Amino acid sequence: MTIKELQSLKPYLKISALADEIDGINKHTLLSKVRRGTELTIVESDKLEAKLEEVMTHAGFSLTRR
Repeated sequence: MTIKELQSLKPYLKISALADEIDGINKHTLLSKVRRGTELTIVESDKLEAKLEEVMTHAGFSLTRR
């Protein structure tokens, strides 16, 4: 996941709540990166993608990348 992809989700999801659900991601750091457009680390990106997939799958959606 890139910072631009995460920024595009901001109107639809509460990023701080998502960060609270992920071990090893500080919500304040993540929110600052979203606000400034600073790129995510590989670990942050992987953890965010995994959590989003888990949440969306649980809700009955399937995620695919274009």
